[in-house]
Amino acid sequence: MDRCKLRVYPDGIEGFVEKDTTILEGLEKLGIKLETLCGGAGWCGQCIIKAIGALSEISSNEKNLLSEEMLKDGYRLACQTVIKGNADIEIPPQTRLYAHQILTSGIALEKAKINPAVNIYKIRLTPPNLEDQRDDLERLESSIGSKILVSNLDALRKLPIILREGNFDIEAILYGKELIEVRKPNNKPLYGIAIDIGTTTIVAYLIDLTKGEIDVASSMNPQAKRGADVISRIDYSAKGGLQELKDLVVGEINLLIEELCKRQGIEPIDIYDVTVVGNTTMMHLFLGVPPNYIAISPYIPAFTKSLLFDAFQLGIHINPRGKCYIFPNISGYVGADTVGVVLATGLYKGDGVKLALDIGTNGEMVLKDGDKLFACSTAAGPAFEGANITYGMRGARGAIDHINIDDGKINIHVIGEVSPIGICGSGLLDAVAVMIELGILDETGRIVYPEGKLIKDLIRKSDNGLEFVLKANGGEISINQKDVRELQLAKSAIRAGIEILLEETGRDYSDIDTVYLAGAFGTYLNPESAVKIGLLPPLPISRIYSVGNAAGEGAKLALLDKDQRKIAEEVSKKISYIELSSRRDFQEKFMEFMYFEIKR
Repeated sequence: MDRCKLRVYPDGIEGFVEKDTTILEGLEKLGIKLETLCGGAGWCGQCIIKAIGALSEISSNEKNLLSEEMLKDGYRLACQTVIKGNADIEIPPQTRLYAHQILTSGIALEKAKINPAVNIYKIRLTPPNLEDQRDDLERLESSIGSKILVSNLDALRKLPIILREGNFDIEAILYGKELIEVRKPNNKPLYGIAIDIGTTTIVAYLIDLTKGEIDVASSMNPQAKRGADVISRIDYSAKGGLQELKDLVVGEINLLIEELCKRQGIEPIDIYDVTVVGNTTMMHLFLGVPPNYIAISPYIPAFTKSLLFDAFQLGIHINPRGKCYIFPNISGYVGADTVGVVLATGLYKGDGVKLALDIGTNGEMVLKDGDKLFACSTAAGPAFEGANITYGMRGARGAIDHINIDDGKINIHVIGEVSPIGICGSGLLDAVAVMIELGILDETGRIVYPEGKLIKDLIRKSDNGLEFVLKANGGEISINQKDVRELQLAKSAIRAGIEILLEETGRDYSDIDTVYLAGAFGTYLNPESAVKIGLLPPLPISRIYSVGNAAGEGAKLALLDKDQRKIAEEVSKKISYIELSSRRDFQEKFMEFMYFEIKR
């Protein structure tokens, strides 16, 4: 096959790649990763590069996502441009994949008691004699005080040897009533791993099952290169990529476990229990179960109930006889991560009206009214993740993440305190809230020149119409009309979902006692901005709480206390799921909340 030479600037890297591959694929083979939310599908517009040489014609996606001026200057989308011969590539700063801020912490609103599913029994047995001829297993059962389930033949084979070598002083490790292992006393603690498999990130918590959390590690989900959203990955899976997607996520989890063990000086064989949360698609891909029908009406997953497997069946590198508990899902689009949020916040308990939101590309939400629970999921789109925004990016060094007005001055914060190269979801939310406050947006979301205010230098004309200019640390980026429209679509979908849940319970937003905002976007957003643009109902800010990675907290709770698993299973069955796609009132509310409420 023909090979072509790529020269990459400003890196100074040169290398050969196969002809008729995309620039995105070619750069990846040279060890260069670009920012792309759509995994190369061509809709996010983030993999912008400048290229000259033997390349394919400009695609329709590029014409839609790049301005005429950019195309004239040689800018292309790496995922859409096919290499036909030698080429020179220049990578602008906003396109590079930087280390992202990954949310690992959460507010443990529900305190866990230490009651793990796996336990060590330190036992000194009475040796047998002619008067006491009970077999070894019966003798062990008598000492523990309950019957033992034996499914591990290796443990049974070791039992008589370990007993006698240790003079009948042993440690028996049981998962519930199942015998996992027998060993000579060594006083080593048992460990567990709680895992949150997000569409974008993976977080693993190392837990001492007698004390609690001791360490955490995180990484980007490597499946993202096959699509940033669940629909893209379902499509890739259906086309033969299921095993690859499974191997990618399991491999990354094993790397995180290896990292945690190395840092803490323990062995993977000392880990006996794993709990896993994630959205329904992530759970299917983790298990290697085809998720194909989640994407097709009536959106039916292969399973929703909780599952339990031996770790070796899943390829997880812990003790081979350790267990892996899979949280229950609720529906095709409300998954185990939402159950984790409900568990961690204690949303299912007490009186009153409470709302939990996990906002990303999809917005999962649960409303509790008394003893009733309702859930739905809305396709918010990728704006909150930085996609389809002109200078959009995830929360990484160089991203504007917060903007406010203080004493008439606009304050802009950039992650890393550097010159801005883009804006992430929380920054975009603040920017639009500031535009509303300054009179730069009208009710429809149209950018206008504000009247009677000395801020016209913040507005300029470009090929894309009027732009709102954000200047910080010697650099600048802008927000244009298309960016505002993308945010309107996202915020309208979330708000319409909230209103449907309220309507289902016969409640008004003023009845809501508490709003829990979970996940990275929910944690970093400014609640005042969320209320101002209409993403959240007009509630007092004192009722709105950011709870961090509550899904991960739920996984930790269930690892430390096995009774929490029963609660998770009961809650998942109790939640009534509302499918929004076919509801006319959802479409009506969606259009209603596209507008902004402007107070003059």
